[in-house]
Amino acid sequence: MDIQNNLVEINTLKVAKEIVGGWSVTSKMPTISWSTPAQECNTGSKLRKIKGTVCSDCYAMKGNYVRYKKNILPALYKRLESITNPLWVKAMVFIMKNQKTVKDSGLFRWHDSGDIQGVEHLDKICQIAYETPEITHWLPTKESNLVMNYTKPIPKNLVIRLSGSFVDGKPPIFRCNTSTVVSDKDNATCRAFENEGKCGDCRQCWDSGVKNVSYFKH
Repeated sequence: MDIQNNLVEINTLKVAKEIVGGWSVTSKMPTISWSTPAQECNTGSKLRKIKGTVCSDCYAMKGNYVRYKKNILPALYKRLESITNPLWVKAMVFIMKNQKTVKDSGLFRWHDSGDIQGVEHLDKICQIAYETPEITHWLPTKESNLVMNYTKPIPKNLVIRLSGSFVDGKPPIFRCNTSTVVSDKDNATCRAFENEGKCGDCRQCWDSGVKNVSYFKH
């Protein structure tokens, strides 16, 4: 099957999965995620070199992401390459509408690893959100300039959380939702560390009414 061919009929999850390079299943979240290599983060790659930043100790650059790099990294790079596929948006929409975990939860997370690659990438994510109004999308990102300069409307069901750069730093001053990382458990609004790293019933990351979510550094 030529997955670059616009004439390919996306009528099964198997076909859609091949086009987008699959998805991530994590034990913490109530839904699936889609990710790219942290090595290819634009802003994150710069912050990784600065002591005290969240990216200097990036979770996606250690643990299972590194331990199983022979399997995981090639899959992440396949997803990165898939963004330019003309069928990518259509395939992602099919997944949102047919993958059981997404359908049951009504939730989706972008980038448990990696980040937005550019305006075209963000535009495609917005298209997917517009076409899946029944799904709430959570998009964490450090690409503040990209988001601030995006001229099109952001779909109401796409919750963009601009991530703070420094551990124990202040939330970014921005028009959308934000997130921070803290070293003191008492200051963390995300309490997943009390539940074996699982979200449980908490949905604050997907809740546009929650201005800032603070995560305990792990």
